[in-house]
Amino acid sequence: MQSVRFALCALAAAACAGPAPRPSNTVQRDLPLAAQARGEAGSFDLRYCSEDRGEIERLQSALLVAVTPIARWGAFEHPVAIRIYPDHGSLEAAVQREGYPWLRAWAFADRIFLQSPRSWNDPSPAVVAAELRELLAHELTHALMYQLLGGAPEPPLWFREGMASVTAGQGHRRPTAEELSRWISAHPGADLLEPLPEVYRTEKEAVYGAAHRAFELFLALAGDDGVRELLLLTRGGAPFEEAFVTVTGVGLARFESDAVRVRFSRAWFERRQGAGSD
Repeated sequence: MQSVRFALCALAAAACAGPAPRPSNTVQRDLPLAAQARGEAGSFDLRYCSEDRGEIERLQSALLVAVTPIARWGAFEHPVAIRIYPDHGSLEAAVQREGYPWLRAWAFADRIFLQSPRSWNDPSPAVVAAELRELLAHELTHALMYQLLGGAPEPPLWFREGMASVTAGQGHRRPTAEELSRWISAHPGADLLEPLPEVYRTEKEAVYGAAHRAFELFLALAGDDGVRELLLLTRGGAPFEEAFVTVTGVGLARFESDAVRVRFSRAWFERRQGAGSD
């Protein structure tokens, strides 16, 4: 059982100023209030607007629950700042992404930008609570992965999003392999594992579903130890493609093409692993 200590410190009473295009340089002005969430699994500094005072206790509790499943990959090397934006428009401005109505958060190694749950407009507090825990676990996985990489180049999108989605237990929100198979048949030529920006923007469910299922296939080949080893090798300077071969015995391009060809069939990958086939 984690020992948790919360501290809340209001730094100012003014409402937030308008969103700035580069919030990392203006966070003191735009997000004037501060709180902390401290536990054995992580340390988080929250910045927020006056209208989100009522969200902070819920966010503190959710953070220290959400961080638990992430320990399978390692430990945070330094604290993560959580910047809470009061509405969707201010979040899009902060991350400099326009036209992503589904976007609720964006992560870096040392900070997460989050649209306030107060503005999600979901049907019930229970729904918001469950989605918040999963979303925070997803984004915290991103932050931890970036910290473990130590500044090395990012892995492919399917690996980043798949690792976050699987860790957060979001499979129930993703299309099944059968649904993805139908999508692929209906969109010949579209690449879900390395999607074009417009596909990522407009076909979020398919892109995240493919990432989730592809990462499950990676785990079927390499296991949790393979994830940790891959990140360690990449941090040490190995190109991701080389590290991928080391931990799976399969080339990255071959893995991706096989995953799509067999429509993300986990049974096929497990049979292949058991046969020791390349």
